[in-house]
Amino acid sequence: MIPVLDAREMRAADAAAIRSGVSADRLMENAAAGMVGVLRERFPGWRRVTVACGPGNNGGDGLAAARLLAGQGLGVAVFTLADADGYRGPAAANARRAREAGLELVPMAGRRGTLAFRRAVEDADGLVDALFGIGLSRPLRGQAAGAVEAINRGGRDVVAADVPSGLSADTGEMRGVCVCARLTVAFAALKRCHVFHPAREACGELRVVPIGIPRGILRRARRLTLVEAADVLRALPRRRGDTHKGDFGRVAIFAGSRGKAGAAVLAARGALRAGAGLVTVFCPASLEETIVSALPEAMTRGLPEEGGAFRDAAAVEALALLEGFDAAAVGPGIGTAPGTRSFLRRLLAARLPLVCDADALNALAGRPGILARRRHATVLTPHPGEAARLLNTSVAAIQADRIGASRRLARRSRSLVVLKGAATLTAAPEGAVRVNPTGSPLMATGGSGDVLTGALAALLAGGLPAVDAASCAVFLHGAAGNALEASLGDAGLLAGELADAFPRARAALHSRGESG
Repeated sequence: MIPVLDAREMRAADAAAIRSGVSADRLMENAAAGMVGVLRERFPGWRRVTVACGPGNNGGDGLAAARLLAGQGLGVAVFTLADADGYRGPAAANARRAREAGLELVPMAGRRGTLAFRRAVEDADGLVDALFGIGLSRPLRGQAAGAVEAINRGGRDVVAADVPSGLSADTGEMRGVCVCARLTVAFAALKRCHVFHPAREACGELRVVPIGIPRGILRRARRLTLVEAADVLRALPRRRGDTHKGDFGRVAIFAGSRGKAGAAVLAARGALRAGAGLVTVFCPASLEETIVSALPEAMTRGLPEEGGAFRDAAAVEALALLEGFDAAAVGPGIGTAPGTRSFLRRLLAARLPLVCDADALNALAGRPGILARRRHATVLTPHPGEAARLLNTSVAAIQADRIGASRRLARRSRSLVVLKGAATLTAAPEGAVRVNPTGSPLMATGGSGDVLTGALAALLAGGLPAVDAASCAVFLHGAAGNALEASLGDAGLLAGELADAFPRARAALHSRGESG
């Protein structure tokens, strides 16, 4: 998993590396070399490059990159936002080296400099944006904003040094004008703006390059990480040829009520498509026939009902039947009738891993601490509205600080929390959070969450630790959506199609892994 740092954590990692014996000058040189290597690999046809350098260390990265590009025979035009004589530290050293290499550092100041920069943008095959990095904390104004606008208007591919200029490294917000990069080369670790919307859309393709910070230093900062395909492959290797259905877990799904039998079907379909060996849907007795006809591959068990929903008394029977299962999911489409709420609370005594979704979360609104009493793994899968109800706050407050909200809910419930949405988060009670990189707007449709619930229960039943089951299920769920987007576009998905795409997403992941 790739560390995702904020500006404070990144500065602390730099400082720790310097204390360990890696000079600031070496860190800058490594960053520039890494960026140039990626640029040359990604854009081999570039012959003329314009490099825009800001007044700080990000500008120093750009000056070093300009020198290295010129040394490889490219035509390089270098522009500085401020007077080049104002650089300090390693950036000043790289300004001197750039001049010694024969490069002219042209200030953008004034009408003459502005026009020259615009012409250089138009004449270049591509640009390097090294105006502002992780230190930026306010919207760009004046000459800096004008330089960014000129870059964007030029219509050339842009490689951003660490962070597209104009973005705050610490958030997914876009507070003003910013560079729209084709490729962002992140130094040492990803920053929050690289993974959270809408800022991540300005980053384009992302690559991370090492800059000499010892791995141990970065590991200490890994409270927020991005899940990689390699992480999923390690958790879900190809199955051996001598396996059978009993090896992959028995899943119990408590779902459905009158008018909402489809939620039960979708959750069971998600579990089966994610690889569960056996799936049984526990539902109000009157729904059994409907569920069997829609999904004959799943077994059913009808429970006592009242008004088309689970009765409180059904919990005793349900708990006895769960002895033979490896994991359970509860919530999709069960409703919020008083008897059902009581049934849910009693079901929390089940002695197996449990996924709580939808109405199971609504039944616990304002009281997530009830879950802290459970002695087995518990995974909550709220969307922002459900998370807001659990924490007695507003959706706006959840969305304003998704990381903090997921951590608070995980801590109060002593459960693993999957906060759904763009860049879904998986938060553990001790504070570690994993960010999911996959997914598509196509998935914004009713039932997609039910599919995820079933898939997550399947991976839990298969024996994965809760945090790995959650992050792998979320990754594959999003990857299935990405694959379908290629043929369906960004709207019109049926949730059952998402479940059916799981095996192909998993097969594609294995193929990628085997091909390196």
